[in-house]
Amino acid sequence: MLTAAMSCRHASAQNFSAPAQSIRAAEAGSVGGSVGKRDKTLSGEEPRSPAPDAGPSRSAPANRDEALPSAIQLAEHWHGLNYTITLRHVGGRNYGGTWSHGYVTKFTVTSFTANSIKMERTDNPAFGACTGSYTGSRTGNRANGEASISNGATSTWDASW
Repeated sequence: MLTAAMSCRHASAQNFSAPAQSIRAAEAGSVGGSVGKRDKTLSGEEPRSPAPDAGPSRSAPANRDEALPSAIQLAEHWHGLNYTITLRHVGGRNYGGTWSHGYVTKFTVTSFTANSIKMERTDNPAFGACTGSYTGSRTGNRANGEASISNGATSTWDASW
């Protein structure tokens, strides 16, 4: 740093014999930065940092996700019509199957807790294919609820696994 300071300012014997404070003052603005740690006290010790805040303790949420089943039998009911599908687990939170009316579809389980289930449906492209959101209550290995379908329909459904 002293070499850099000499190239930026004219040095004289007086600058070298000056107390450390004046050299430090000359260094600070002469090269556009500083050298070494800046978080030191005048004695050269680093200040003690306070202990990190542990924050509030977190307990497991009451509605945390549970293990997903390997297959889900789902029946959808709309205006007296009933459609069924066996959804097979294909990895992650994804399931696939073919409806009784012939559409191939994919469901993604977005929430699966001890007392609720939420799923998103996406049919493979075909005439009449749609998407939907399925939300329901769960007890053990059974669930039921309502679905909002992209074609404007609202249906009820029940499932088991």
